[in-house]
Amino acid sequence: MAGTLRFTAAKTSIINKKSGSSSVNPLKRLLPSQSKYQQNLKSRSQKIDTPSQNTKKEEPLTILDYNVQLDYQLSQREDLMTAIDTILDNQWSESSSLQDRYHSAATKSANTPQELLFSLSGLSMQTKAEIMKYRVDQLPHGLVTVNQIYSIYEKLGHTFVDRSLELRIREGKLKKFIITNASPIISRSPQKFQSGKVTYGFENVEIVVKLDNYLNHVQGSIAKASEDEEVSKCLEKFASFVRENPTALYISSNLNKEENFTPENIATLVDFGYVTLTSNHLNEIESHQYAVSYPNCGTYLKLINACRTWLVKFLSKSKFKEVLETQMYDRWEGITQQTNSNAGSQFASSSKMTNFRKPYYGFELNWVLADALGAGVVEVFSTPVGRGWRLTGKM
Repeated sequence: MAGTLRFTAAKTSIINKKSGSSSVNPLKRLLPSQSKYQQNLKSRSQKIDTPSQNTKKEEPLTILDYNVQLDYQLSQREDLMTAIDTILDNQWSESSSLQDRYHSAATKSANTPQELLFSLSGLSMQTKAEIMKYRVDQLPHGLVTVNQIYSIYEKLGHTFVDRSLELRIREGKLKKFIITNASPIISRSPQKFQSGKVTYGFENVEIVVKLDNYLNHVQGSIAKASEDEEVSKCLEKFASFVRENPTALYISSNLNKEENFTPENIATLVDFGYVTLTSNHLNEIESHQYAVSYPNCGTYLKLINACRTWLVKFLSKSKFKEVLETQMYDRWEGITQQTNSNAGSQFASSSKMTNFRKPYYGFELNWVLADALGAGVVEVFSTPVGRGWRLTGKM
């Protein structure tokens, strides 16, 4: 009798009732890196949904008063020539007597400006050489802005400075130049829907130099052009004009007057940088009027404008358009705060020396602030922890 075949279901085909807590399919288990990613993602979403209690809300600075005495300000007893010397003698950060952030007072008094520059740490020798070349060969010497002088005598007012300037100019001690549309100005919209909007414009810049400095520059040009008799005569005529007309801001090429310059003279003076067109307006070009200028003064104005632009942009990043002076110095020099992950404490990193790189070349921040203060772009005030600076919203 043939055996009877019996069939039984395989264990794999048996349907088991799912328990309340089934194990995760091994194929669907997350890799360690995936699991960590999901944890981080969840943690990040929680931080976004629930702001940390430790997050500091930016608050306006506490103002004590606006009666601030700046380090470089002078009294009425101090002569205007002293003010100009104060600016020129403290023009560069490493040699300025207004702060000791790079060298001590004893070191500065015992070394030349070149030695002070080349002894700075954090800059390559190539960078230092470029700075020296810029200061010596490219930047015109002895120029200051009238805005800087305004800030030195801020408590005495602009009228005091204007009268003092006029007196020294008539005495033949100073020479003033007006450069049209040469400096940027900032405008902050008063409208609520445009809050924080910053626009830029341009205004005339008044520059002052000692007359002897200017005439020495002209004499240097005469010496270089000694082989060209016509050019030499033209420059000598211009030097005489400057001496005899100390208040003159313009010259004319009107041929109806003997004392005026010929078109050939004007062309020579333009080539040497001693005169420029007063503006691009057609009626002024046709009037044959030219502004007396200082050769390469555009390089100086470019430095001043770059510094002011940095200042405006830096203050504009603050919610209240204001910052402490110490914080401004740190940002100007490229000093940042780093956090020690082990100890949780903060310490200052080494300076990046950004203020010594193009386009600032080590220009002293005090004079950046002075120029902006004199122009009415910023205002200064006292706080419990030091001086503060704020944009004014000048139109």
